[in-house]
Amino acid sequence: MDKKNTILGIICIAAGIGFMYKQTNDLKDQQVQQQQQEAVALEQARFEADAVATDPAAMAGEDILGLLTQSLEVPAVVVAQSAVATAEQIVTLSNDFIEVEFTTLGGAIRTVEFLQTKTGQRDDYVFNADGRLPALSLSLAGRDGDMQEFALPYTIEQQSADSITFVFNSGDGLALRRTYSLAQDDFEHDPYIIRHSTTFNNQAATPQALSTIYLNLGTSRAVSEKQLPAFLNVGYFDGEDAEFIAINKLTGGKGFLGIGASAPVAQLEQTVRSEWASVKNQFFAAVLSSATMGRDLFIYPVEAPEAEDGTRGRPGISGSVGYEVGTVAAGSAKTLDFDFYVGPKEFKRLQALGNEQDEVMQFGFLSFISKLLLSFMYAIHSVVPSWGWSIVIMTICIKTLFWPLSAKASRSQKRMAKIQGPMAELKEKYKDNPQKLQQETLKVFKENKVNPVAGCLPMLIQMPIFLGLFYMLRSASELRHESFLWVSDLSMPDTLMYVAGYPLNILPLLMGITMFFQMRMMPVSPTADPAQQKIFKFLPFIFLVFLYNFSSGLVLYWTVQNLLTILQQKIINSQPDEELKPVVAAKAGALTGKSGSPSTKPRKKNK
Repeated sequence: MDKKNTILGIICIAAGIGFMYKQTNDLKDQQVQQQQQEAVALEQARFEADAVATDPAAMAGEDILGLLTQSLEVPAVVVAQSAVATAEQIVTLSNDFIEVEFTTLGGAIRTVEFLQTKTGQRDDYVFNADGRLPALSLSLAGRDGDMQEFALPYTIEQQSADSITFVFNSGDGLALRRTYSLAQDDFEHDPYIIRHSTTFNNQAATPQALSTIYLNLGTSRAVSEKQLPAFLNVGYFDGEDAEFIAINKLTGGKGFLGIGASAPVAQLEQTVRSEWASVKNQFFAAVLSSATMGRDLFIYPVEAPEAEDGTRGRPGISGSVGYEVGTVAAGSAKTLDFDFYVGPKEFKRLQALGNEQDEVMQFGFLSFISKLLLSFMYAIHSVVPSWGWSIVIMTICIKTLFWPLSAKASRSQKRMAKIQGPMAELKEKYKDNPQKLQQETLKVFKENKVNPVAGCLPMLIQMPIFLGLFYMLRSASELRHESFLWVSDLSMPDTLMYVAGYPLNILPLLMGITMFFQMRMMPVSPTADPAQQKIFKFLPFIFLVFLYNFSSGLVLYWTVQNLLTILQQKIINSQPDEELKPVVAAKAGALTGKSGSPSTKPRKKNK
């Protein structure tokens, strides 16, 4: 491998590692910063929202239904009396997969718990726990542009084992009816989908021109303390592309060396067209879709809840998406229908929902490779019911597929190591004539069947696969709580214990050791200078540092890949070398050339 190709390979590796490093630095500082900033920015907003929900005077002042109807003046006393007379009621509906708590304050979803886990227990993550608002609660855009958040006191009109209907009567002929249903044993739709409809029933004698209403997406919080900020976001799909706004867009950040630094904000507003909108973390997503096109997306940070012992929880993110209601004729009604998926980020499940909802996986610019690898891993898992062994088998298959190419590169490198002496002589002879040195070097490569680029090709091919796996494995909820050998959770680092406060992760250590032996077995390129050789020697340590706290599934792939490469190199090193033209002959040919080189003395002596 010549110097240019070596540098190219280093750049490729550095780009991949640098991208992962960019997402992992300063996590603890960022979480502390989020908590402090959100506590200050949202304290006043939460106080005002609570006051509107509980204080009759505040509700009268806001004239909420007046905002909703625009043309109709609603007696504020009707709303106030209802708020006083009605206490919150909690109703629970469930199937085999989720348990949903509904509240009469807003006629919306209080929390969603997940019942299907590898451990056999309820998942420790609860959607919308300590949320900003009940999920799917209604809000309005105020006259000042801010969201007017409220919790109207609904009553339960109808309830069954799989559905519930809430109703709110304003007292002036306008009624709001909100219905929710869950799939049961027959699973007529995905069990994680909550079907919802909001109906505006105008029983008055005049038409009602209604405002744009906003449905809250719920609050999503980080699953783990070390979750990357990019996972916690609000997104939408406009029919062509999916866009995601991460939590650090709201909480601000220091940027990179001061570049891109931003101040925290209490709210972001974006005018969008959305066929679906989502709020999600690393392993769970809530996706609201409708045949009605959404518009105007509001996004907010949610402060970390404080426990009884004074400790802070994890900050969250929430959003509200607007839907145009329009005019409701006298004596008629208008209904908006929604599907609200609240569940794990399982690729096949999300893909089955259609309308590109699998984009919430955020596979990035290598989504094609990530989807292909994940589909392949699903196929293996259907035969081998272990995600750990599925990763191992997939790695073996990938290595087998590229075995001929990498074997050819290894043989080329092996031959390259044998021409170090003649290459050194050429460098010395033509040290003042770089152009001639390049010509003679290419002759030596050609006559000895050495391809200086061949050593880079397997690395260049492997990097997209590695990055595709990185995107795929970092948020695939299939690996959550999935054990393998001593690893208790393939989606997390395989920490066995803590030593002086630092985690002891076995798989990254094995990966570093196998990579070290792999690099030692590789023949040294005759064109590599000492500085380049030292850089390659440090690569195992660099990978160890950057992958130390990554998911065990990703590190498992890399470790198995290293073991297979070591095996392949041992096989190639044990094979007899191919008979080639002597290097001396190539060198002699170079010396007897007709070019105007300074090598004229040998020809005179032969004469």
